Amino acid sequence: MATPGGFHLLVSSVVENDIEIPISSNAVTRGDMMELDVGAVNWTDADSGTQNWQLKAVATQTVANTATVVLATLVVSLAQQWACETANNSAAADNSDRMLLTDTNTVNNTGTDNTSEEAVVIQRAPMGAASDARIIGWIVPGVGVDTDAT
Repeated sequence: MATPGGFHLLVSSVVENDIEIPISSNAVTRGDMMELDVGAVNWTDADSGTQNWQLKAVATQTVANTATVVLATLVVSLAQQWACETANNSAAADNSDRMLLTDTNTVNNTGTDNTSEEAVVIQRAPMGAASDARIIGWIVPGVGVDTDAT
């Protein structure tokens, strides 16, 4: 099953509307996951350090690094199911595993369940052939507040 790279919304229990999120000096490609850091105004690329509590959005357009906003779908619910590009071949043995990101558009599916706060994707099922390196998963919706903050 061919799907574009990065992340793409497959299923949602409500109609999703894209929102403009502010960015600065950041080229963004459709399917890239973005994060909002505490106290930040501009959204940045999600990466292996993105934490489960952070607000997340997936870009629905491609923009150059001169853009000040990008259209994106906010990750709001586990009712959303996402097509996710993976670093390795997909495997049903990874179903329900929590996973980190490799970078802004790739899940690091290592074959083990990651219990850290940086685990932001949960695999539901492989998508297509294993060599397609795609899964159907849930992106953990963040509340925007670090529950470990003092």
